[in-house]
Amino acid sequence: MWQEVDCILKTDDTGIDTWDDFAKPFKNLIIGILSQNTNDKNSTRAYLGLVKRFEISPVGLAKAPRSEIKEAIKSGGLYNIKAKRIKKFANAVLEKHKGDLSSVVNLPREEARRELIKLPGIGIKTADVCLAYCSDCSIIPIDTNINRVAKRLDLCHSEATYEEVQNSLEEVIPSKQRIRAHEMLIRLGRDYCRAKNPLCQSCPVNIEYACNGIHKKKLCSSVKLNKREENNNNDERSKNT
Repeated sequence: MWQEVDCILKTDDTGIDTWDDFAKPFKNLIIGILSQNTNDKNSTRAYLGLVKRFEISPVGLAKAPRSEIKEAIKSGGLYNIKAKRIKKFANAVLEKHKGDLSSVVNLPREEARRELIKLPGIGIKTADVCLAYCSDCSIIPIDTNINRVAKRLDLCHSEATYEEVQNSLEEVIPSKQRIRAHEMLIRLGRDYCRAKNPLCQSCPVNIEYACNGIHKKKLCSSVKLNKREENNNNDERSKNT
């Protein structure tokens, strides 16, 4: 799924595997800060640079000199801004949450989101990614790819805000499928529904039709069918137990 990340991890000679870190709130949010306004390859390089030099914890990064953080994450771009954000973020987690975000991500969805975006460097999308992968919240984070795909498929109006796009997708995608939907919509946007020169003719969603409202019906029907099949499977399992 995340081949851009895999590509960097496989070529890194230290053998560090960062996948488990994505499920840990503090580390997930550090990755989120590093991913802002850059691509996955650059943010992965920057995170590996940080991991090699520091303990990725609120204490470890709060103590780390900003100049050394800048040097560690230089390959990711915008390192001056991001080093400053990382320092402020680590200090805020220590001061406000005693270095532990587990109680925050276990709050109800909207309350958890409000608490996370109070932290320096954390915007709504970064917070939503953390909740999607580090808690039981059923949520679809909206990045630029998903925003573009949803609007081109007429799942929401062209001027829809972040939350309007999110709500339109969550209306038709069952809660248990939302992380996977988030991942697949990103992949669709990167590989086919590109901002420039989209590959409409080979798009798996748009084979015969131009991007318009017909896809909303097709997507809704597909989701409802999947949900029906899931319910039927659950009924069958219940009968067999």
